[in-house]
Amino acid sequence: MDKHREPLEIADAVGETGAPTPGMAEAAPQEEGKRGTPLHQELKVMQFNIWLGGSEVPGGVEGITDTVASVEPDVVMLSESTPERVKRLLEDLRKRGLTYYDNQNKVDPAVISRYPIIEHGSCPFWSKAVVSVGGTEIAAYSGHLEWRYYVTYLPRGYGGGVPEPLETSEYEWKEIPGGPITDSALIERLNEASGRTKVTRAVLEDAAQERSKGRLTLLAGDFNEPSHQDWDYRTRDLFDHHGTDVAWSTTMAIEDAGFRDSYRQINPDPVLTPGFTWPCDNPGAEISQLTWAPKADERDRIDFVFYHPDERLQLLDSVIVGPPGSIVRSKRVQETGNDRFWRPTWTWPTDHKVVLSTFQVTTR
Repeated sequence: MDKHREPLEIADAVGETGAPTPGMAEAAPQEEGKRGTPLHQELKVMQFNIWLGGSEVPGGVEGITDTVASVEPDVVMLSESTPERVKRLLEDLRKRGLTYYDNQNKVDPAVISRYPIIEHGSCPFWSKAVVSVGGTEIAAYSGHLEWRYYVTYLPRGYGGGVPEPLETSEYEWKEIPGGPITDSALIERLNEASGRTKVTRAVLEDAAQERSKGRLTLLAGDFNEPSHQDWDYRTRDLFDHHGTDVAWSTTMAIEDAGFRDSYRQINPDPVLTPGFTWPCDNPGAEISQLTWAPKADERDRIDFVFYHPDERLQLLDSVIVGPPGSIVRSKRVQETGNDRFWRPTWTWPTDHKVVLSTFQVTTR
């Protein structure tokens, strides 16, 4: 495959909607002001699950580099990464004239940034990088949460990998003989048992401390859990929700801490713009690799970019990067909603779609 930067096109599931603004070659202010007046810098933030380091499809490792080199995000939250894969990614990007830094995390997840990382840290399932954008410091948190207890599958008639001795554990990841389980209270209780919300609360406390230092805060990741904004009265009879409203606790905790879901801020309707990020139709993979609930519509939005409102941080846009197709009941389907896709022309490396949110940062 051609490893050089290839053109991208933004399209919806029906047709063309225009070309994207090219990525910046250098991290330079977009707007110059007089001495003492604010400068404004565009900041592109990407949540990118790289599917076991790009190992699952031919050309996947190169596809990771192609994605970053083409989109040129400023901060990338990487899930299913390894230190070796991150090192190679940085080396490959430098060969293309792009310099990124990493937060030196020894385990998944990771953060890379076009701005130097001045501080870094980690806690279970999360890592942090503090970057300075023209003197405005931003604490960026990358998460990859517990993959078991995937109880979004219960109303879809599958076990969701709940471990023993908890209820529904006997179904493992298999089809439930009695059909869908639609008890919202049970679903919420088993979801809470995953620990995803607990470990995220620790990050939210740390983020509050960072804001007390005058820093902006961003939080992104593969949550392995949907959003409470996507499972309400509007969607209860869609996408095999089978009549359930579920108050998914991790996104609720993040929202209660004052963060905002960038994709839902720009695309508020979960029916017209569901924003599904998994399972993505990857043409380089067999369908059996892409589905865990082969008889169900298992589409969900489980990858997120959150931001904490601040007068120095303005959300400009949020789109999906990746193929506009998904997997539904073991078939490849094209999405028909109004989500906007930045469609790759290179090998897509993952079974997830990418969330790309663009902000304007006031730098002084």
